Amino acid sequence: MAVHKKEKGLSQNSGKSSHSNNDNKVKQGYGKNNKPNDKVNGYSIGHTILVIVIAASFALIHSYHVSSLFENDRHFSHLSTLEREMTFRSEMGMYYSYYKTIVEAPTVYEGFYEIIHNNLTEFPSVINTLERFNLFPEVFLGILYRAFDWMCDKFGIVGKQCWQIERGQGLSPVNSCEGLRQPEYFYLEAVWFCSGLTTTVLFLYGVLLSGSIFGGLITVLCFFYNHGEATRVQWTPPLRESFAYPFCLLQMLCVSSCLNMNQDSDDKTVSTKKHKIQIAAVVITTSICLTLWQFSQFLLVTQVVAILALFTFGFISKFSAMVVLMGEMIAVALTLLLMFGNELLLSSLLTCLLMASLITLKFLYPVLISNHYRFVSGIMSMGFVASLTIVLRTRTLTTKHDAHILNILRSKLSSYNDFHTLLYTCSAEFDFLGWDPVIKLTKSLILPAVAFILLILVIHCFFSSLKFRSIDPHVAYNILQLGAFTVMAIMIMRLKLFFTPHLCIMASLLASRKYFKKLQREYHYSLLIVFIGCMSVSGVSNLLEQHSILGEYSNIELEELLVWIMRNTNKNAVFAGPMPITAAILLSTRRPIVNHPHYEDAMLRERTKKVYSAFSRKPPEDIFKTLSSLQVEYLVLSETWCFNQNRSGCRMTDLWDVEDPENQGRPPTCPKLFVGVFPFRLVFSNDVYSVLKLQPPYVELKGFNKY
Repeated sequence: MAVHKKEKGLSQNSGKSSHSNNDNKVKQGYGKNNKPNDKVNGYSIGHTILVIVIAASFALIHSYHVSSLFENDRHFSHLSTLEREMTFRSEMGMYYSYYKTIVEAPTVYEGFYEIIHNNLTEFPSVINTLERFNLFPEVFLGILYRAFDWMCDKFGIVGKQCWQIERGQGLSPVNSCEGLRQPEYFYLEAVWFCSGLTTTVLFLYGVLLSGSIFGGLITVLCFFYNHGEATRVQWTPPLRESFAYPFCLLQMLCVSSCLNMNQDSDDKTVSTKKHKIQIAAVVITTSICLTLWQFSQFLLVTQVVAILALFTFGFISKFSAMVVLMGEMIAVALTLLLMFGNELLLSSLLTCLLMASLITLKFLYPVLISNHYRFVSGIMSMGFVASLTIVLRTRTLTTKHDAHILNILRSKLSSYNDFHTLLYTCSAEFDFLGWDPVIKLTKSLILPAVAFILLILVIHCFFSSLKFRSIDPHVAYNILQLGAFTVMAIMIMRLKLFFTPHLCIMASLLASRKYFKKLQREYHYSLLIVFIGCMSVSGVSNLLEQHSILGEYSNIELEELLVWIMRNTNKNAVFAGPMPITAAILLSTRRPIVNHPHYEDAMLRERTKKVYSAFSRKPPEDIFKTLSSLQVEYLVLSETWCFNQNRSGCRMTDLWDVEDPENQGRPPTCPKLFVGVFPFRLVFSNDVYSVLKLQPPYVELKGFNKY
């Protein structure tokens, strides 16, 4: 079989005469007089323009779609500025707070300085939040907003419309403004732009994979028809994935394009301008992914593994693999430079895997290929890559910042549990996938369609004399990528946001003439129209169901808490509490906090565990000492965290029983704290929240504690 040829045998056709090169130029768009024909990469200019117009149209439609869903759900246009900030729960509010910092600072320089010398987020530590939290969208949009606001002032543009809203129920009226000059609207419009870019890239991806505009249309229709399973940008706009995911798609599209264009390239091919452009595209898109989202590195790990598998089994040459891997390694170095040496990325599995892969392919593989068949050499090389990766990760680049991610995977495969792992796995979005999404994807026909495509590809291989290379490399890559996303989604439900869009991309192959060439073109396209019609029955119903969601955001208790903090505490008062609440305090009151929802730091996780001792069975005196050591002045408690009975094994006391078995028999402490218990002093309460003041000095007298 072809996969058993030695590497040197792959380059036997690399030598081409100048006459052959000239012939290629004629085919690719140059006539005999070297005048360009109306072709772009083999397609007519008219075809290219049509693709661009359709892609842009889908972007506009999707931007309108998600912005409408967001408005319908929250009635955002009729909320006050404080209420709008409150809708950005947990880490969303934390990210948005840095945009607010840039916007409200006296100058851009002062705002940027505060971002990189921040003492509010992890008081009393001063941290560079740009290095820790992937905040380039907020910094860029904050600067862009200030420029836009300056232009509006200069040219006399109002840019927003304001009115007073009567809220009823004895609540005071609030002012509400709508328009691009309103900071939160400017921010959201950037998110909707990125969501539009997602559909643009999906369409282009479908066109590339299938070689047909029809394939792009199928991809986008599948995305819309399965929208609730494919994205959550309409509910959680400030999350990192809202900005990063379209660029992650674009990165995978660039890799697919490189594999498609380089499938005839070999190791003797010199580095031409085309290949330099390919590497640059991989570098730029990979770097954007990594700078925008801390979890994109795990997506890229699956991509590197897929590339190595394709190389091992002879789908791609060493040259093609090196183009992608070298581009990603350069991107990692560039990202580390942009993010001030981000430790999470520096010591990541991705960095170790890329280093091991490049070292192996560059130095070890040439030695192995001179003595073994290519397949044997590839298997041996991959074993060395795995070994070297483990050594680098455990002996050289050793940090604990991503330990919680590895422990989550460990808990999925075993009975392992610890405090931090349970905080994640007790959340529904980190549970196993479940059957509801599978049923929905089956009803919309996307799962059966992709299963049918995979069957067709297997049959295609069989009738091509079992030559796996009869499948295009970029198609093989996307099959492996879908396999990785499937496993990820089954393990962690939240990751179906990778899985479902890639199902949509693979569905584009229904329109591929290469794999359905036995069907007459007219018959093939007629069947596609029937498929789209059947798919639309469930798909349109799903869209109508999304648009039927109508709501109006209101959280009076949280508003009372934030207003009380702003009016009754000094600006340097330090707060601790559940992560979603401290993020809201940071955003709306600008008070220092000691813990927050961004969990990708080992020291921060330990700090949060200390704060969460308030939900344990420890004596109040011990909790007081622990919080005092963090210089906390106010502890905020939530009724839902103290009294709500979650599923068995997921109550806060259950988590602490795993972490602190010594106090397992004691009653929960939080219900006592919620109503005020010595040595804490209750200073604020409503139906949902309590605020306890830690007031030093605190001394011990004759076996009991007293101020």
